[in-house]
Amino acid sequence: MVLSIYFGNKFDAIGLISMSFAYLIGVFGLGLKTSVVVGMFPAKILFTIIGICWLFGYANENGTLRQITLILVYRFRRFPSILPWVFFLIAGVICMTGASPYAPNAVLMPIIISICLATNMNPLFGSLMVNIGSYIGAQVPWGQGANIQRGVLEAGIHAGEVDSILWNGFFTCALFALVSGILTFLLFRGWKARVTDTNFITRPEPMTPVQKKTFALILVLVVLMVVPSLLGNLGLSALAALSRKLDISLVCIVLATVAALLKLADAKTVVTRHIPWNTLMMLAGVSMLVGVASEGGAVDLIGSWIGGNVPTAIIVPMFVLLSGFMSVFSAGSSVVVPTLFVLVPSVLTTAVGVNYHALYAGIAIGANASAVSPFSGGGSLTLANIKQDDIREKMFLPLILSAAALVLVAAVLGAVGLYGLV
Repeated sequence: MVLSIYFGNKFDAIGLISMSFAYLIGVFGLGLKTSVVVGMFPAKILFTIIGICWLFGYANENGTLRQITLILVYRFRRFPSILPWVFFLIAGVICMTGASPYAPNAVLMPIIISICLATNMNPLFGSLMVNIGSYIGAQVPWGQGANIQRGVLEAGIHAGEVDSILWNGFFTCALFALVSGILTFLLFRGWKARVTDTNFITRPEPMTPVQKKTFALILVLVVLMVVPSLLGNLGLSALAALSRKLDISLVCIVLATVAALLKLADAKTVVTRHIPWNTLMMLAGVSMLVGVASEGGAVDLIGSWIGGNVPTAIIVPMFVLLSGFMSVFSAGSSVVVPTLFVLVPSVLTTAVGVNYHALYAGIAIGANASAVSPFSGGGSLTLANIKQDDIREKMFLPLILSAAALVLVAAVLGAVGLYGLV
């Protein structure tokens, strides 16, 4: 795994190199059949991500998400101290629709930096509020990250508790986001924001017909994914059955098809620009390599050692720290989380009294917490969207320190038992 990541980063081909290692180690090292190695290709997970990105590619390409943001921000122009929380909530809502946890950075960051400069706020403050806000929706059970986790859980000993584990992860991640957001607001004295350029925030143009249609499709997705699931859990059997038939990837594909037929954006541009093919290849390769490692007994060995040698009381915060550290240099939701999720059953075989709901949630939260690092997706997208060279250079080290601080907060919350209360 270490060698694949090292050479993959060196040659910008983590996915291909990981697949090669998986084949060579699995077939020639462990004696696995080639069909077994090929069967480790995570087709379902990749299909889910493609479907989600396909639909939201139209919303990004025609400016719908950006327009929604401008309209909401304009509504709060007279209350600049509330704007950080507007950023926070918009980011959470964007992710709750099923978009990538990094989507708020791509959509909001150019706007946020400009608003921070116009309201005498530290740009780092605005950036952190967006990244932290995205944690609210990062673990939503129908989102990208949760669907990756679902694939791992369904193949393990907790297949019958997938929904409860994912909902617990969502609520605890939202709790972590709220605590972190309050601490960030207090640290940066967000209440002292003042508008220094009264002409900066102008009335946005109304949504175009194309953007209105795209927004309607997003609302349809939210309703289909949220309402049947929530009401089904309340005992409405018909909606519960409907919820089981509403696969997020296929629903997104259908809605993306509608968007294509309505010509809401150039279909070819959406496919090539907004579906992260390199990320998908990386996820596929690393997943296959982790599968080979699991077949070889490496995962069970590590999990058993942790469960047998680490005190039960610190297993959850330790996994939070481990997940956070790994996510500084790698994709948290697509690589780190599924890798560590696989370890949980092995840990439980030797560790007594571990709340596995809290353990799963802690792993996911730790991975999200360090996403603000400039070496990870959230931080790198933040820097990429800052056009001012002086601001970008000044934010590099603070983003690293912020990632470390957020992971530490996540570990403390895990240590006091807040992740297993839901």
